[in-house]
Amino acid sequence: MLANWNFRWIFAVCFALLAQVLFLRELNIAGLGFCFIYLWFLIKAPLQISQSLLLLGSFVIGWVVDIFYNTHGMHAFACVLIAMARPTVLRILTPANGYDERSSISLAEMKWLWFFSYVFLMLLTHHLVLFILEASDWNLLGLSIARAFCSTLVGMLVFGM
Repeated sequence: MLANWNFRWIFAVCFALLAQVLFLRELNIAGLGFCFIYLWFLIKAPLQISQSLLLLGSFVIGWVVDIFYNTHGMHAFACVLIAMARPTVLRILTPANGYDERSSISLAEMKWLWFFSYVFLMLLTHHLVLFILEASDWNLLGLSIARAFCSTLVGMLVFGM
C-alpha cells in the first residue's frame, strides 16, 4: 500500500514538473501573475515527512525547474527556503488541540482559514525570494513585490480549487 502511494506521488510530481516546464513556463497574467504548480507538492507534503527528505525533495524539484528555466539555482533556493520555513509556519498555525497524527494538509480537513493562511504564507515566501533574486536590482524591488503578490493570488486561486 505504501509503495503504491509513493509511486503515485512520484508520478504526480513528475507530471506537474513536466506541465510546468512545457506549458506553464510562458503563461502569465499581464507579466505579473505566474503559476508554479510544482509548489503544490512541497506545500501539500505530509505533516509527518522527515525534514531531511523534504529538503532533498525541494532541492531536486527546484533544480529540475532551474534547468529548464535557466535560472541558475533560484527556484532550488526558494524551494529549499520554504521547506526550511515549513515547520515554523506549521508551528505558528497549530490549531488549539494540535495536529492529529493522521492529519493531512487539505481544505476539507483543515478548514478554509487555516488552509488559506498556510498556503498564502508558503507561496508568498517562495515568490518574494524568487522574484527578488531574479530581479537582482533594488530598482526593481517594487516590480518584484508586485509579481510576488500577483503570483501568490494566482497560486491561491489554483490551489484552492
